[in-house]
Amino acid sequence: MTARKATTLGWLVVVAAAVIVNVGYGTIFYSFGVLLGEGAAAGEFGRGTLSAAFGAGVVVSAALALPVGALCDAKGPRRIFLFGAVAGSLGLAAFSQAATAWQIFAAWALLLGPAMACVFYEPAYVAVDQWFDGPKGRPIGVLTVVAGLSATVFVPFSQWLVERDGWRGATLTLGAVLFLAVGSLSLLVVRDRPRPGARMERMNPKAARAAMLEGIRGADRAFWLVSGAFFLGLTATWAMLFHQVAYMQDLGFPPGGVAAAVGVAGILSLPARFLLPALGDRVSPPVLVAATFGLLGLSGLVLLEAQGWWRVYLYVGLFGVAFGSVLPLRALVMSRRFGGALYGRLMGLQQTGLALAMAAGPFAAGALRDATGSYFAPWLVAAVLFAAAIPAILSVRIGSLRV
Repeated sequence: MTARKATTLGWLVVVAAAVIVNVGYGTIFYSFGVLLGEGAAAGEFGRGTLSAAFGAGVVVSAALALPVGALCDAKGPRRIFLFGAVAGSLGLAAFSQAATAWQIFAAWALLLGPAMACVFYEPAYVAVDQWFDGPKGRPIGVLTVVAGLSATVFVPFSQWLVERDGWRGATLTLGAVLFLAVGSLSLLVVRDRPRPGARMERMNPKAARAAMLEGIRGADRAFWLVSGAFFLGLTATWAMLFHQVAYMQDLGFPPGGVAAAVGVAGILSLPARFLLPALGDRVSPPVLVAATFGLLGLSGLVLLEAQGWWRVYLYVGLFGVAFGSVLPLRALVMSRRFGGALYGRLMGLQQTGLALAMAAGPFAAGALRDATGSYFAPWLVAAVLFAAAIPAILSVRIGSLRV
């Protein structure tokens, strides 16, 4: 295969993977927020049961991150995407027919949890690393911008489906969308290109175990520094992301204005999703990560006990510009420092801990708010976590780009 043809095919794979992640997040993750409404599944089962089932799915996806990464290294992500399409569509179909709490837990733990591990960002990042040997900032940026439109597309679409067909019909339709979109792109567009050092023609349990152990052995000091920095940063980011609406309403701002402000933050995140990873081809990615964490921490301090709209919109501007670049910059740092035969396994090993951070951050913020009666303490702790993450990421040395 000529270099030009490989580059063209690589970009096709990036666009297909971006749509896969967009649809995966939209049908499984963002639609869940709509189903938590009283007029949807929460009215029948309660928010506690649904949230616990979703949490079980997140834990399962975290447990599967390393083996999924090992399979992506050895075979490429095509089969992983396809399995995610099948498991996710079956899980949404089972969820749509659930009559008891245990059936909901079974759907999320046995089907939707594995699907999340297969159609969210990690396999897509491996595809980028396998198809692009030089600078990866632009393909990672394109992947994240397209995937970042998921909430914009699927939240109103899911709400429309619920209003038209009820939550059960809506969930069944979302499963069909997941199966058709992700399944067809996996079969027709995505192509595998595992690196020679990781390629395996046959993947039996013994070989899979050896591959995972090889990935764990490849986790050096730099890996744990990067992982620790992003654990702190994502704990704080997800705490603020999930509680920002509630905090602004606690401060006395009206729900309609708060919703508009949060919508602006989502729009502002889109340019940064592309520009900062692309800039990472010229500027040291750890420096960009440190700057991003600094902006996020500053945004949290700006919102503390805010009374005027100007502080809300200053917070929205700072947070919106920064938070969308956290995940693509993580992929870029890992690709620049660990790109190659072990990339998928190391991303998977790291994701196991980061998934728990994304779950723990919102939980801890909510518990601390209930204990103190205010979001002042959670927001202050989030700013401290961002500050603590900066020295760790700056201590990681990134080599020069391969050109």
